[in-house]
Amino acid sequence: MGNVKSNLKSRGILTSSSKKYTKKRNELQQIEQSEQPVQPEEPKEPTYHLSNHGNDDIDRQHFNHFFRKHLFQNNFSAPIEEKLIQGRCKVLDTGCGPGTWLLDLATKYENSRFFGIDIKPVYPIEIKPKNLEFYEADILNNLPFPDNEFDFVHQEIMALIIKKVEWPRVISELIRITRPGGFIEIVEYISPDKNGPVMTEMYDTRKLKISY
Repeated sequence: MGNVKSNLKSRGILTSSSKKYTKKRNELQQIEQSEQPVQPEEPKEPTYHLSNHGNDDIDRQHFNHFFRKHLFQNNFSAPIEEKLIQGRCKVLDTGCGPGTWLLDLATKYENSRFFGIDIKPVYPIEIKPKNLEFYEADILNNLPFPDNEFDFVHQEIMALIIKKVEWPRVISELIRITRPGGFIEIVEYISPDKNGPVMTEMYDTRKLKISY
């Protein structure tokens, strides 16, 4: 009987010791895990507004550019024509896409300098005027330009891409890189509830030529 009690007692002691050991080991593992450096999450790639970067989307951008140019009889509204001709103008287009607007201006105003940024390099890299440079950059982050760098900053058709809460930051960044006395021109569509005959014909023609 004594041997049985002794064995039970021994087993009880061993069981208790085993529980204490397991608890201690778990605590040590938790401490080690808590001391592990937290790996930062990889930044998410921004969503691009050209759905497939293909010819159809790029053709649509070209079409929109020349339609607006014909409609307004110019590529801009800011009073910078004389400065562009004299060659004392430095121009930036944010969200430039395939660079149609910049290519048109850089070809006409050879003495001024033009720059374009977009989050995807769908713009021409090699075949372009020598006074035109493109950069891969995001308007929602700090732009790779110093303060007071440009005489004219242009941005168009970005209202569906930039969220409402992001606009103050975007405007602030555009102001930062624009020189005192310079111009910021933002062009957006205002869609009417009903199109007139000219707009209806324009949209119907585009639908026939460009597949989405």
